Amino acid sequence: MSRWKYPERPGVMWRLICVLLCGVSTVQAAPVQAPQLLRQLSPGETSWFASPAIVDLNGDGANELVGTYYSIFVWDKNFNLLSRMPYQNYHFGRIYAPAVVADLDRDGIIEIVAGGSQGMVAAYEWRNGALSIKAGWPVRTYDGAGMSPEVRSLAAGDLNQDGKIEIIAANTQTDDGEPQVYVLNPNGTSYQPPGLSWTAWPRYNRATGPGNDADANGPGNDGYGCFGENIGVGNLDDDPQLEIVVTFDNHQINVFDHTGVSHLASSYFTNRDSQYLGRRLNWGQFIRWYDAAVEHNHYHLHTGAWPHPDNQKWLQWTDSPCNIIDVSGDNNNEVVCIAHVEMDVPYDTKHSSVLVLEGSYGDGERSGRRLAGWETLPGSGYPQPRGSRSWYPPRGIPAPLTLNISGDSRPEIIAPLNDGYIYAFSPDAAVLWRYDYRHSRALMYASEVLAADLNQDNRVELVFTTYGDPENITPGVAHGYLVILDARGNMLFDVELPHQGTNGNGKGAPAAPTLGDLDGNGTLEIAIQSFGGKLFVYTVPGSASNYMPWPTGRGNYQRQGRAAQALDLQPPGAPRNLRIVR
Repeated sequence: MSRWKYPERPGVMWRLICVLLCGVSTVQAAPVQAPQLLRQLSPGETSWFASPAIVDLNGDGANELVGTYYSIFVWDKNFNLLSRMPYQNYHFGRIYAPAVVADLDRDGIIEIVAGGSQGMVAAYEWRNGALSIKAGWPVRTYDGAGMSPEVRSLAAGDLNQDGKIEIIAANTQTDDGEPQVYVLNPNGTSYQPPGLSWTAWPRYNRATGPGNDADANGPGNDGYGCFGENIGVGNLDDDPQLEIVVTFDNHQINVFDHTGVSHLASSYFTNRDSQYLGRRLNWGQFIRWYDAAVEHNHYHLHTGAWPHPDNQKWLQWTDSPCNIIDVSGDNNNEVVCIAHVEMDVPYDTKHSSVLVLEGSYGDGERSGRRLAGWETLPGSGYPQPRGSRSWYPPRGIPAPLTLNISGDSRPEIIAPLNDGYIYAFSPDAAVLWRYDYRHSRALMYASEVLAADLNQDNRVELVFTTYGDPENITPGVAHGYLVILDARGNMLFDVELPHQGTNGNGKGAPAAPTLGDLDGNGTLEIAIQSFGGKLFVYTVPGSASNYMPWPTGRGNYQRQGRAAQALDLQPPGAPRNLRIVR
């Protein structure tokens, strides 16, 4: 099925359009200029992996700055604090994953949706210059007794293409059989497509029969906790509705239709268990192994000894989100994700690797299969040794940037991996380059990488931050940096953040920063949240908002793992500058 797509990188015609409509020069651009610190704000709360937002909340033509720590803060373009929503009121606890910013029900009022502790998701409206809780919210995303999971994964999308935006939330629930993945309407009720004989959401449910999880394909579907940005949203089949890709703290990936039903994998994958022998598996019902030959023998031929991590490497996605994008160039999307590759008992992560799996197009015979050329998985070196650091700083989330940065017709995959390097992989599974972000520190991680044109030449630069050891482990040693690379992985600027802090969770900025024109002067700002309770705003002289394909965590404010151009974020009647890419 043919679907028109926004260009991932402007070609000749697209550049001409930019020149005519936007007045953007495409030739003889000046070099990228060094970022300059514009303001240092002090919310005084710890930031985790929740990116800030730069967006016009009230339609007056001026952007606001939204900080997501434990509480939510909103400043105007002059850095006056307009509103604070305390974390104790509705969402409870820290905001771990990036918050969704969208007009959910297309009524001209912008919502900010955040996940917190105790399984809570809260949607806040911007009314009369302040945040207020939206009717029908907050919503608790668990129904088990005695459990208090945290919502660490949040995304949104117009799943059924009716003009309204649904919220997808996943929590850290680890009780077997308890739901973990929820889809919620703008009014906070559970999303339920009409005409179904089963309850679509939440998943994984304990109901039996058609459409349910307990006995799907015989063995049923199970999950085991989503611990970090585990949701991707996009189209993976021939119908117009969107699919939801969910990873979790185990060795499977699941693809859900908007009806809640898991997509069937190719008939190449069948169950080897004697109780369900030969039954076609769905995406979430089988372990993914590093070696394609292991999957071929085990799931297709049903021969040889059953694989085991004592002898074979398997793939693990505790906190690893997937993106949905057309890697092959055939106008059909694939699933791209970064796996932690484990072996031995107890499990030991040997390296990280990129996996690209085909979608459920046509007769579905390629569904869940490795894309041609990706049979052997490229990846990283051994993770940085953590020594006695059991929890802090938290390990980096390998959220990929999937974008055409080389100028051809297909996207590259850029990812921060925990061996201390940013990697760029080609669409044909080659390592293009890697960049050492460790600054000679004993332990340092990097945020998700962003992409934007910082000197108006319609070529992207890559932006990320770093973080590392808490002050009590490495006193007086900086770990927080803002780094800007060119598209070939060459360092342009490496800026030490002005305040490292003494937070026991770490030093630096774990969340992806956010880019946008905050003050309305035509140049871009970079907003950075830190462990140490600060929000740094840098400006980049000579930049403009002509091309910001990946300006914030997970690519866009619906946090889908897709480029901002893949979305038209301007609802009917909403302010024009809500659109991320102008």
